[in-house]
Amino acid sequence: MVEGPPIFVPYALQAAYAEHLARQLGERHVGPNIVSQYGYKGLGLYARYVLGAPRLDIAFARGIRALPYLQSGASVNLHDAGDCIILQFGSGIHSIVGAGHIDEGTSILLIDLVRHFLGKEWNPEWVELSGKRFTGDEMLEDLLGAPVRYGKPLLGIAILKDQLQTHNPRPEKAPRTVLFKDLRKMINHGPPRTMVGLVREALLQSVMEGNPCEDAVTAWLGLGKRTLQRQLAVEGNTFRKVFADFRIERAKAMLAETNQSARSIAASLGYHEVNSFRRAFSRSVGCTPAEYSALCRAQPPDVSVVRVFRTSQAVS
Repeated sequence: MVEGPPIFVPYALQAAYAEHLARQLGERHVGPNIVSQYGYKGLGLYARYVLGAPRLDIAFARGIRALPYLQSGASVNLHDAGDCIILQFGSGIHSIVGAGHIDEGTSILLIDLVRHFLGKEWNPEWVELSGKRFTGDEMLEDLLGAPVRYGKPLLGIAILKDQLQTHNPRPEKAPRTVLFKDLRKMINHGPPRTMVGLVREALLQSVMEGNPCEDAVTAWLGLGKRTLQRQLAVEGNTFRKVFADFRIERAKAMLAETNQSARSIAASLGYHEVNSFRRAFSRSVGCTPAEYSALCRAQPPDVSVVRVFRTSQAVS
């Protein structure tokens, strides 16, 4: 399990495993010691979606929105603490022995997430944990890079409000952008039941590889072009139409969720000229990519969470 690809294990099982290790090794802080070895990027596609956000506050919003894909029963809260916002996390297993290891390990993940935007030298103002302080817990504060406040109901890390609008210094390039709907790959789902569904899966794969075209799709499916067209015709469709619909849908999602330019989006979706993309988008959607992007900025998809940040800033 450790050597294979990332998988998501229920927190109760993680807690039991960490508690067993802690007792065998005589090490109270197993969680952060393990998690610090792989960091936030170890969460795979989920991490790519969150770390691809244009700003830190949007990254928090993405993480909250997609959390059900990661673990059931977990929760995230935002608490106003004057000059700071406390990002709180609840695993939902506080009554289980070993839950403290999960909280301590998750604090490392949250800090690593923020450091992607604010730099490796950033440390939280403080960290909140449940439970009591024990002799030797200074080592935990060294791992976290911040003082720890114990006896709190939830794990939390404190971030200055004026840091929330920090832009992403390392945004993903358009072909590698992970969108919200891409996260369905993180949960068990059956294969597509139609040829159109298979083609759309192949198109997504080809976009991620930077080569969206019919040749890439037929190679991925192991079919000849004529066979592909015949099977699509049985469903009353053509590759040209499926490809056109796929490109417009993905362009709309990228304009809504990212800061990618029309030129970058066009290139990632296989358009040879940006003007060809603009014309196709306008015919299908009824407005230009720039107009659609402006509309999405006025009412971003993560508005419910972003509003919390903005309200907190206004109150302070």
